[in-house]
Amino acid sequence: MAGTTPNTHRSAGTDDAELQNAYRMVSDVLAGAVRETLATPGPDPARFAVRRLTAVDRDMPPDATPPGWSLAFLVLADWYDAARTALADHDDRSERALAWIGSNLGPRYAARARYTVTPLVDPADARETSHYVDALGVDFLASMVWTVAAVVAEFPAADTAEVWPRTRADAAR
Repeated sequence: MAGTTPNTHRSAGTDDAELQNAYRMVSDVLAGAVRETLATPGPDPARFAVRRLTAVDRDMPPDATPPGWSLAFLVLADWYDAARTALADHDDRSERALAWIGSNLGPRYAARARYTVTPLVDPADARETSHYVDALGVDFLASMVWTVAAVVAEFPAADTAEVWPRTRADAAR
């Protein structure tokens, strides 16, 4: 029609649905990495998952927010929040998680996870972890996956196949 412009804007509902689908996909990949880490402990399932999720970031301009990394971090931060809340009565949750990582992945990986475990104890310390993003590189997000695996191993749910921080975070959404 003359005088009209085509509607090129998406509705907020469409954007929300796409974001929820992306969140679920990232959550699925990370939960798979947690399960693989528990089944055959090692650093590689988490690293592979992080590389897979952040592959899209390579095409982004240097000053743009990397969507793959950001969404993976958001999912893992939600899981940390859920675990911290559920384990509030366990003052030793971070020490137990780091000990599990050290025993099952090795001391090198426990040392890396030490830089990202603090939000599991106190959300006010979460900002401090951002100082280690560049230093840890791909292992920043991977260490968060290792920590979630350790939490699941050290504080198992009734259904041992459940990645319970994910289940609790999903319920809270």
